[in-house]
Amino acid sequence: MVPTNIFQRSLLSIIRFRWFIAALLLLLTIAGALSTAVNLRINNAISIWFLEDNADYQDYLQFQQERGSDEIIIAMLPVKEALKDTAIQLLQALHQQIDSLPNVTATFSLANARYPVYSNKKIYYRPVYQPGRTPEQIDQLLAELPAIKTQLLTSNGKHLFFYVQLNPTDQIEGQRNEIVTGIEDLIYGVAPNARISGQPILNEAFNDTIYKESNFFAVTTVIVILLLLIFLLPHWLYVPIALVAIVVPISILMGAMTGLGYSLNLISMLIPTILMVYSVGDAVHVINIFHQHVKEHPQQARQQQIVEALQKSLKPCFFTTLTTVIGYLALYFSPLPAFKIMGLFTFAGMLLAFVLVYIVTAIGFYWLGSLKLEARVRKINISGMVQRINGWTTHRAPLILALAGFVAIGGIFAAFELEVNTDSLNMLGDGKAKTDLHAIEAKIGGNARFQINIRKRDGETLLNQEDLEKLAAFQQKIDEHPLLATPISIINFKTFLENRRSALAVFNPVNLPNLLEAQPDNANPFFSLFSEDFSEVSIAANVREIKTKQLEELLATIDHDFAQAFDPNDYELQVHGFLALFAQLNQFILQTQFRSFGLAFLMAFVILLYFIGDLKTTLLALIPNLLPIFLTIIVMALFGIALEAANAMLAPIMLGVAMDDTIHLMSKYREQRSAGIPVTGAIDHALNYTGGALFSTTIALVCGFLVVGMSGVISVSTFGLLCAFTVLTALIADIIVLPALLKKSA
Repeated sequence: MVPTNIFQRSLLSIIRFRWFIAALLLLLTIAGALSTAVNLRINNAISIWFLEDNADYQDYLQFQQERGSDEIIIAMLPVKEALKDTAIQLLQALHQQIDSLPNVTATFSLANARYPVYSNKKIYYRPVYQPGRTPEQIDQLLAELPAIKTQLLTSNGKHLFFYVQLNPTDQIEGQRNEIVTGIEDLIYGVAPNARISGQPILNEAFNDTIYKESNFFAVTTVIVILLLLIFLLPHWLYVPIALVAIVVPISILMGAMTGLGYSLNLISMLIPTILMVYSVGDAVHVINIFHQHVKEHPQQARQQQIVEALQKSLKPCFFTTLTTVIGYLALYFSPLPAFKIMGLFTFAGMLLAFVLVYIVTAIGFYWLGSLKLEARVRKINISGMVQRINGWTTHRAPLILALAGFVAIGGIFAAFELEVNTDSLNMLGDGKAKTDLHAIEAKIGGNARFQINIRKRDGETLLNQEDLEKLAAFQQKIDEHPLLATPISIINFKTFLENRRSALAVFNPVNLPNLLEAQPDNANPFFSLFSEDFSEVSIAANVREIKTKQLEELLATIDHDFAQAFDPNDYELQVHGFLALFAQLNQFILQTQFRSFGLAFLMAFVILLYFIGDLKTTLLALIPNLLPIFLTIIVMALFGIALEAANAMLAPIMLGVAMDDTIHLMSKYREQRSAGIPVTGAIDHALNYTGGALFSTTIALVCGFLVVGMSGVISVSTFGLLCAFTVLTALIADIIVLPALLKKSA
């Protein structure tokens, strides 16, 4: 045959050099698999949610450098009697093994806890536990420091706490897993039944969850796809071709991603599953068109059959791929690095899959030779269903459009009721990490630390009677808040000393700073209660793992209480810590929605306008693509499903997916209209022709997202189920609402 365009010439070249290309793809696939196996890393640290130049993220890192890291591991050790020598020896064994580790800043427990003593006009720090001191004496001493006592042992004396403060986040990021695993092993070696939590532990638990989920998705998706291919393809001999077209781009992409140093996280772990699902759609379309073409032109040479069939599938498949990838490309403009990575690599992967499906099928079809490929798989006859749909859209168009309008209005109102709220525990699978977290929070009131800093704007010292009274009033408010526990500041030690010594003169604004200048080895660095020049004082408080909306409300309450105690014109408040930074996620999620959805909508409109070539028809075709999103918003509002980190990318992605069916349907509709067929006949014939393909791709997508919906991580499961629901409603909108709109507007 004589090729008439670049695409046809390219196909003939692919067939000509098929052995070389096949060998090259095999090598690339093996290389990608090896790269993934060797370089695959899991990273769900806070850095995936913040850009490097984010001011608040940089302030957080600077705070860790200057005032101490909040990367703290908490171990709750079961003992018979917490104040007995045998229990203390357990802690001492841990100190001996952990204190000297290279990435450990400080440790804290009853074995090295100190309390202040005033003597000879100086303050000294003495060990709470000393050989010869009876349990009763230790208990009496700790009773005078109740906030400290709560963090050292449980009220029934059956558990002791051991804290490990790691180096700042940016110093341990690359080796966090090795550091945390090593410390866990040492703790379990001393106390096998210990419960361990803290932000470093939770981060590794998130990573472990992602690894398990990724393996689950991979195995389950392969099984589902194999069943789908057997069901959707006209002959089982096409199944190996489709599998190769699906596996090769994923292996190459994941190899490139891991080889470039990118890690999997809560968001990007979905990339392989999403690529598999979308690749199925393209492969099924191309194979079904080829099979139909062979049946219609059995006398053609195999090369001509391949070139003409693939040429016929190119335009609709290209535009459906284009409208889908823009939804992912739009994520690149999110302020969240996790979404940027997801958007970039899914965009690249889908383009790669689109190119490779034509390369693989061209070679595969040629190697099938002259085999007779009569259909051997029982197919569902959807012609009757399509006929009924055509009847509905002709005779009940007003009712259909009225219902569509109701959904659109409801979706707009529901959008204002949608809550933006991320629950970090929904990103964690069930298991020991979650159980230990709840157990420790129940005892000490929190799992993470808030460092609440108050600074005088003029740089003067805060260690004077007036400011200390304000600090005490502010700390009392902190102590009363139900989400905060055991606040500790210089006020705790001031109260302790005042109760031990009447008319205490040491807290005189003149000599207090000098008295607090203890030697570094006298005070444990685990608590940083004031800056070196005393212009800043701090309150360290425990906070539970709570939702981002609760965090926002908590921070607003702290700000309000601060303004009640201090004049904001003269004093400055800063709240530091992982959860304080994590509270900003809501704002970034909203930015992601507006930026990515706005960009996806604009690009989809331009592509659809170019494809259809008529503004009125383009606007009509856009409406059914918005209805699935409106309906999903209504469902989220009705069932109280919040917009959160995992499903923040739902709208732009689903807009691109919804456009796929529209492109296929409108492609045939335009062809019929160009032939002079009236609107009703054109859209009915288009649906008859494309109905099988629309149902096939929808089944593939719904099944793929239902696999994600089977996740043990609540956030990921919700995302998968919402996507499956949106894809299904997108099909309904395209085969019912779009024809009704076109017929009514004719």
